[in-house]
Amino acid sequence: MGLLEHLWTTRNERRPLLIVIDEAHNLCSPNPVTPVERALTEQLIQIAAEGRKFGLWLFLSTQRPTKIHPNVLSQCDNLGLMRINAPRDLAELAEVFGFVPEELLQRSQQFRQGQGLFAGGFIDAPTLTQMRDRITREGGSDVKVPVRPSSTA
Repeated sequence: MGLLEHLWTTRNERRPLLIVIDEAHNLCSPNPVTPVERALTEQLIQIAAEGRKFGLWLFLSTQRPTKIHPNVLSQCDNLGLMRINAPRDLAELAEVFGFVPEELLQRSQQFRQGQGLFAGGFIDAPTLTQMRDRITREGGSDVKVPVRPSSTA
């Protein structure tokens, strides 16, 4: 959350930045419970609603769009969709992304690996795609975060 606060505080510097949040449903739930969850959700709502004019762009990744706060999801102008099965999620996507023909959204239930649908202002028309094979070796791992010694006062 400190990073988002910093980015918002320095937004007038207008340094274009894409903020990528994987598993976004874990960070901006429709029903935040704890004070930290509420503060984080409010920060994401503010960035989603006003960040673009300052060069702050959100890229949210989730397999459960219904578990994203509606005030964040409704600010999304673009859609990149892979396979999705849940009827409730498809209905929500159809409502939020009314510029995407519903029959294309429904086709996402049959997508195979690497297939997707892209729509919104970043592409001329809703487009079905097929990703090519990887060109890099698959790897990846968790990012190691140094543990700070606890301070006792």
